[in-house]
Amino acid sequence: MFQFLRRKLFHLYSFQNPSLKFNSQISNSTNEPSFKVSYLINSCGLSKEAALKVAQIIDFETTEKPDSVLAFFRNHDLTKTHISDIITKCPQLLVSNPDKTLKPKFEFFLGLGISTPDLARTLCSNPYMLKRSLENQIIPIFYFLKSTFHTNKDIIFIFRQSRYLFQLNPQKVLEPNITTLRNHGVSEPSILKLIKTYPAALGLKSDHFSEVVAAVKEMGFDPSGTFFAVAVVAMSVMSKSTWKGKLEAFRSFGWTDDEILTAFKKQPRFMLTSEKKVKRVMDFLVNKMDLKPSFLCKHPNFLLFSLEKRTRPRCSVLQVLMSKDILKEDLKLPTALQLSDEEFMERYVTKNKERVPEILSVYQGKTAVIGLDIGSKESEDQ
Repeated sequence: MFQFLRRKLFHLYSFQNPSLKFNSQISNSTNEPSFKVSYLINSCGLSKEAALKVAQIIDFETTEKPDSVLAFFRNHDLTKTHISDIITKCPQLLVSNPDKTLKPKFEFFLGLGISTPDLARTLCSNPYMLKRSLENQIIPIFYFLKSTFHTNKDIIFIFRQSRYLFQLNPQKVLEPNITTLRNHGVSEPSILKLIKTYPAALGLKSDHFSEVVAAVKEMGFDPSGTFFAVAVVAMSVMSKSTWKGKLEAFRSFGWTDDEILTAFKKQPRFMLTSEKKVKRVMDFLVNKMDLKPSFLCKHPNFLLFSLEKRTRPRCSVLQVLMSKDILKEDLKLPTALQLSDEEFMERYVTKNKERVPEILSVYQGKTAVIGLDIGSKESEDQ
């Protein structure tokens, strides 16, 4: 049975929605009319760097259409900062038809009672929604979310977060997949959180999504627990090549397939870490700190911490304190890494400033520490 579950983990990563792949080609030409760049800087508030990029994406010979778009935004109380953010992220809107592309969507959202400031913030986060069809995409998604979340506040939050959501058909994709989750006993709060944070996971074809959910359940994840939905996300949103690359990265640092599965069950979110980060963090933990793979698979949260902002500076502090016999040998590294910044600062830095004057400098990365090897004892004990 264990081997069967393991095979599920290492072969179900191929269920990826083809629509997750986006292609964008931007001309490398630098011979763009200077008036476009000047217009983008002076009229739209873009930086010179942003203007140069945007000028290669859109084309206009006169300012008539861009002027009408800017006038529309200003008439709806969007500030220059709002406009700059929107055009930088979605340049095509600047050459759109305000009456056909923008006006109906503004009227729809404002007519629902959404305030202008909320709408402006939403568009700054996700201006791409203005390119979507009002009748075929925005309205169906809005009322689907309304039936699930009931409040405009939650819906606006989702609109800000997810550019991908508008590509999903509520009746053909979202509703069947949510029904699958409910049929497997996934809690309503977990489903709502999944929709809010990882709607792309719900974009699989229903038969593939059902197989992913069934596999996660067979691995021993509790459908009523918070990790169930995270495991579904991890096995849904990555391509086969991406998943395989991460598995190979862990194997290259000594993890067995059983240890990868153990770590996945303890914290499925760690598989959402990029392969580049996996290699950098594992190199530090294994080669610099001398931590054993068998220890690390029991603490997959280590992969979620920032190497530069948390793991490296804290380990540097701990290494200095241990080298001066200030810390006891029974130091628990997981506890030290999981403390809040304030707690770590107080317990290990502020408390020892008089005995180790350089400790703050070490923590801030201004003083290098040679030979981080505090993990050998830790690996033996746990």
